[in-house]
Amino acid sequence: MGCTVTGSTVMGSTVMGSTVTGRLVPPLALALTLLGLGAPAPAAADDEVEVYARVVVDSTPLRSGPGSHYRRVGVALRGDTFEVRRRSTSGYWFQIERPDGTLAWVLGDAVYNHEVGEVDVGGSSIFAPPPLMDSIVEIAADFGALGGGGFMAVRPTFLLAPQLGLEITGAASVSRAGRLYLAGVGGVVNVFPRSPVVPFIVVGGGAAISDANADTFLLESGATGMVYGGGGLRFGFKQRITLRIEARAYAFFEPGRYSAQEEFSGGLSVFF
Repeated sequence: MGCTVTGSTVMGSTVMGSTVTGRLVPPLALALTLLGLGAPAPAAADDEVEVYARVVVDSTPLRSGPGSHYRRVGVALRGDTFEVRRRSTSGYWFQIERPDGTLAWVLGDAVYNHEVGEVDVGGSSIFAPPPLMDSIVEIAADFGALGGGGFMAVRPTFLLAPQLGLEITGAASVSRAGRLYLAGVGGVVNVFPRSPVVPFIVVGGGAAISDANADTFLLESGATGMVYGGGGLRFGFKQRITLRIEARAYAFFEPGRYSAQEEFSGGLSVFF
C-alpha cells in the first residue's frame, strides 16, 4: 500500500509537473521574445571610425599630389585639422579634405593622425572659409541697384595678402532716364579672412560716363570723376563657393557741384 501511495504520488507529481510546465512555456517564450525585441542591439564591433590629421608644425604646404614636386595649392598652419581621405601608395603623404571641400596632400611628418567618432565632429556644416588664404585673384560678379536703375559689375581683385587686395571695377547702370558706365580702382581690406563670414571694406575712385535720355537723369551727358566707399560680407561655402552682399556710396563730381548715389548689390565670387 505504501508503494501504491508512493507510486501515485510520484506519478501525480510527474503528471502535475508536465502540466504546469506545459502551461508556463508559451507565456515565458512570449515574455522572452518581447524582452529580446525591446533590448537595444549591441554595437557593431566594426563601427566606422574617421581619421583626422592635425598640423604640428608652424606651417606646411598643401600640394596637388603626393610629393614635393607637385603644385602648391595652399598652406596649413599649426593646429589646423583635416579629415584624412587616404594615404599615398609611395612616400609618407596623406590626402586630406580642406574646409572648403577640396582635396589636397600633406606630408605625414608635419601632422599627427588621430581617430575621431562621428559624434565628435562638427564637419556637417555647409559653411567654409572663403579661399582667401591660398588664392591670388578673386573675380566677383555683382547685380543689384544703383540709384533708381538696375546695376551690374565685374570686379577682379588681386590679393596682395589674405587681408589686403587691389580691386578693379567695371560696372553699368541702366534706367529709363539713361545709362551710366563706371570704371574704378580701389583697395579692399578683408577682416577675419579665415572665418566662414568675411567682412570687407572698399575705398576707391575712378571715372563715370553718363548717357542721359531725359532731363531727369542724375548726371549730364559726358565723363565725370567719382569716388566711392563701402563694404560688405562674404559668405563661404564648401566647394569654394562664395556669396557676396555689399553696399557702396558714390560721389560724382561735375563743374560746380557733385551728386551722390548708393549701390546695393550681391553676387558670387570665384578664386584662382
